[in-house]
Amino acid sequence: MIFLGVGECLGSIGSGFVIDYIGSKNTLVLNAVMIAINGLVLAASTNSLKYNYLSFLMCFLWGIQDSISMSNTMQILGFEFETESEPFGVF
Repeated sequence: MIFLGVGECLGSIGSGFVIDYIGSKNTLVLNAVMIAINGLVLAASTNSLKYNYLSFLMCFLWGIQDSISMSNTMQILGFEFETESEPFGVF
């Protein structure tokens, strides 16, 4: 689970840079790609039936994908509403 936390930290920092460079709508494509990659690694890890490097890679990619989706969602909700408390109440 350490790799999940490392993926969360690196993914949220990277997601901020990507949102700044290509915009929040285009970051959704990056999130879809990360979901597909994570799904492939998950399938490979499940098929191997062993606790090996694929398990660590899966946790790391899961953290990156989760942080990208959370950063993007919070950024979109932050600009959607006029007050500061409504978007996080909706979330």
